[in-house]
Amino acid sequence: MTTKKGSYQVWHTDTYGLPGSVDKQTSFSQDSGHIGDNDSRAELAEDFGGTEEEREQWGNKAEFILSCIGLSVGLGNVWRFPYLAYANGGAAFLIAYIILQLLIGKPMYFMELVMGQYSGSGPTKVWRMNPAAKGIGVSMCMISLIVSIYYNIIMAYTLYYFFASMQETLPWTQCSEEWIRDYNCVSKYEPSPAPCTLNMTQNQELGKCSCTGNSTIDNSSLPFNMSCTPKIVGTSSAELYFYKEVIQISSDMEPSSMGAPLYRIVLCLILSWTIVVFCLIKGIKSSGKVVYFTATFPYVILLILLVRGSLLDGAKEGVEFFIIPEWKKLADLQVWVAAAGQMFFSLGVSFGGIIMFGSYNKFTNKVYSDSLLISLTDMITSIIAGFVVFTAFGGMAKATGRKVSEVAKSGYGMAFVVYPEALSNLPPSQLWSVLFFFMLFTLGLDSEFGMLETVITCIQDEFPKLKKYKTYICIGLSCACFLMALPCTCPGGDYVVTIMDHYGSDFALLIVSCFEVISVMWVYGAMRFLKDIQYMLGSRPHGWPYWVFCWTVTAPLLIGLMFLYRMVQYKPPSYSDGTPYPHFAQSIGWTLLSLVLCPIPLGLIWRLIQSFSDPSVTTFKSRLHFLFSPSPDWGPNDKSARKIRNEAKNSDDLSMEKLSYDNATVIRDSPEKIV
Repeated sequence: MTTKKGSYQVWHTDTYGLPGSVDKQTSFSQDSGHIGDNDSRAELAEDFGGTEEEREQWGNKAEFILSCIGLSVGLGNVWRFPYLAYANGGAAFLIAYIILQLLIGKPMYFMELVMGQYSGSGPTKVWRMNPAAKGIGVSMCMISLIVSIYYNIIMAYTLYYFFASMQETLPWTQCSEEWIRDYNCVSKYEPSPAPCTLNMTQNQELGKCSCTGNSTIDNSSLPFNMSCTPKIVGTSSAELYFYKEVIQISSDMEPSSMGAPLYRIVLCLILSWTIVVFCLIKGIKSSGKVVYFTATFPYVILLILLVRGSLLDGAKEGVEFFIIPEWKKLADLQVWVAAAGQMFFSLGVSFGGIIMFGSYNKFTNKVYSDSLLISLTDMITSIIAGFVVFTAFGGMAKATGRKVSEVAKSGYGMAFVVYPEALSNLPPSQLWSVLFFFMLFTLGLDSEFGMLETVITCIQDEFPKLKKYKTYICIGLSCACFLMALPCTCPGGDYVVTIMDHYGSDFALLIVSCFEVISVMWVYGAMRFLKDIQYMLGSRPHGWPYWVFCWTVTAPLLIGLMFLYRMVQYKPPSYSDGTPYPHFAQSIGWTLLSLVLCPIPLGLIWRLIQSFSDPSVTTFKSRLHFLFSPSPDWGPNDKSARKIRNEAKNSDDLSMEKLSYDNATVIRDSPEKIV
């Protein structure tokens, strides 16, 4: 190794006091032969080869970027974001969404990628940085498991519609005799005539007019052998097809009403899980290749649908409805809470998947620019999807004589009721339907990859001997998830999905994310974390004061306030008529939430119990140090640093304390010289 003048300094920061406050400093002389100015990381790796097992890595940077985009960009970008935008003030919601992205979303996304890449560990093992907080990683794993169970149900719906779209006549465009008799089914809305007036001449010129509800006006044309046309009040065939034919939804979620699994949905679910298994069976080596298609194909279809929708008569009105701001909405806290919820679900923060994907990166990967690119892509995709959806809705509203507000629906209704109805008006309707639902499936597939791989990675990190059985773990876990999802395929399954989503992920995410950012930035230390980034990337991230401010102040504060607001304004899940779910169902939900969150306090308690069995822990300060200081095996996922750590364990001259193995942050020449 070549050595030159100057030195590298290894900084150790204390856990106590202000975040990341520096407490010790040790310099290595180049004469020691450990580190030199011209020594590349490749040379260091060759000279210092570590003893730890090498972690699997992405084939190339594109696989990592596309996998992260696939995890973040999912089904919610197509149906959830557009509806929330128009329901919460149009562009006003978008402004709130962007602000929260800057104050919470992007900083936490960057933080999680750094955590994974620096340590080379998944969501559970990464908490060697703060052992008392390991339960946070377990909760992340449980959230990903719960979401992966019910998320595949929605993907099964997309497969159902995908195959149904291949019929000569789209089945959601027809009304059965039963639907006509019981629900006044309407297969196609016709434009309503202009309302009647007291001007007889004008009514005669119209030829026919719609009833107004005013008997004087409606009966004014009777002497001229004219009668008003009553407004059609009915249920669309598309809505009835989804709720009565596809999921056959029950009237309530009482045990007697749940029913048996629907075999068509079960078959689609089997197919969906089979595809997931084949794509994940070799881990990132197989899923990394699949994402070249699944992460890019949706953009092709979105752009095609955007161009086609823009040509529809009424598209302009639909776009205006989507983006015209209602500025007063910015003062409504509910808008900010809705924007925050969409941000968490869209980016995938606190699910564990970001940490997991980052852990398979090369140690020197420029993760800073990656995090900005991925989060920006996610936001742009949501906006594009909004234009795609509302150009189609504007054209549909114009063709049927309805308002856009009467067309738009939230949740499932957006993807499986309204948009299929809109596609049926675009010849050739079968082609557009096939493309749309195949796009939805590929969007969901990437997110499913990320969530299931998160669970598998957590298992392998905690039980390294199981790594050679990865294929069997993938198959076994998928089979278990399929069995646990069977209640969701019953007529009452839609209510089960709502319970799992509302309690198992929605509420839990806010709590877990708050504990996560506090445990990293206020316990491990923001400045310590910043020095880890500097060691890994060679310099601090541009605008580092902004990142530190968001990590230590805005993110934990805003997340905590939003959680308190949600608790104060809490409303239980309800049926379509507004009736809350029965108490037993809510109890199941709260139990599920408790199971997801209990690892956090249990992890702290277990670490505390361990401290009493350690003879070196005798004082209150040493107990705090044992609880919250990085464990002995914490360190960068870098061969050179691991070699130094291994030498320290076996050398009297190189003590663990001196080398600061828990935060081997190397700064060239001077700590003040920051790029």
